[in-house]
Amino acid sequence: MLSHTYRAIALGGALLAGGAAHATDLRYATGFTPGSTGAENAVRTAEYLNEVSGGAMTMVPYVQSLLSFGEMSAGVRDGVADAGFVLVPYSPAEFRNTAMIADLTMLFTLMGTGDRGGLAWTGALTEYVMLACPACQAEMKAQNQVYTSTSGTEYALICDATIDGKADLQGLKIRAPGGNWSRWAEAFGAVPVQLNMAETFEAMSQGIIDCTISGMTEITDMGLTEVTKTVLTDVPGGGFGGSAMFNINLDVWSAMSEDERRHFVRAANFGGADLSWGYHENNLKGRAAAEAAGITVKEADSDLADETAAWVQQDIDGIATLYAEKYGLANTSGSIETFLGIFEKWTGLVQDVDSAMALSDLIWDEVGSKVDYSTYGM
Repeated sequence: MLSHTYRAIALGGALLAGGAAHATDLRYATGFTPGSTGAENAVRTAEYLNEVSGGAMTMVPYVQSLLSFGEMSAGVRDGVADAGFVLVPYSPAEFRNTAMIADLTMLFTLMGTGDRGGLAWTGALTEYVMLACPACQAEMKAQNQVYTSTSGTEYALICDATIDGKADLQGLKIRAPGGNWSRWAEAFGAVPVQLNMAETFEAMSQGIIDCTISGMTEITDMGLTEVTKTVLTDVPGGGFGGSAMFNINLDVWSAMSEDERRHFVRAANFGGADLSWGYHENNLKGRAAAEAAGITVKEADSDLADETAAWVQQDIDGIATLYAEKYGLANTSGSIETFLGIFEKWTGLVQDVDSAMALSDLIWDEVGSKVDYSTYGM
């Protein structure tokens, strides 16, 4: 049960921002709307931090009131918030090493992770940044931030059309949430469209778009059962995995004791697991709602699936080249290869996870417990 105090603060967002009294009294900013899965996650994580620290640490969530997602990185850097939900793709030049890896979520398709891709991603990216990527940590430090957590979810192809194979994609207007999916749409004869998620229902109902690449939770959240005929669960695949959910201001982090840093990361690991598990459950509910409404929910035919997998492999090579040429990163292929090994490990680790807390404990055991809190992020 969420405490009335935390719920009122998080969902109302009415408190004025002021300086944190101490490094253990934290202001956490998120751009999620009040009442959303993300907002509720911030509340639960604040309560968990208070619990694991034995009441010594508090964190007040400011939901869509202190900083927007677009303002988040600069706001955490400058101390407007002590910690915040930073979206790495919003700042690819500043977080180029991390952003490159965040562009690889179509690994879900390549590795056939099904509805566990986001769970595996959560553990894998957290491990990669915190234990295997000094360059990622350095770029966070350059922005006066310390990375502690992430989350992930899977996307499906949700269409107001019957999709049986590649031929059915020709000329379709598809809402694409990022560069990977835009490139895939073009490669398979469709037309990528950039559109705010909030406009999806209206756009599909008016024929402005034929499909959206989104989490299946949007089938219920956005009322898409009325405008959907087919859902492909595995093509083009991928998902969102570019969050740095609980990036904390470096000055605040430096003022903490080692135990306080450990408590914060434990809570941040929980927060990432809790949000990813929430998305996982909501996607399953969205799928069930679609099936109950008579919508065809299926995997792509073998030809389309195989061609997409081959395309994803080529695109991964292209991502390595892009970040080398555009952002000057060295050894991009080596970095991607390192992450691939970590992600493959996590696809196995999460197979028997059955709750948010089970995923949280797993991430803590595999990652958070192995961090040297006397030096990490400093």
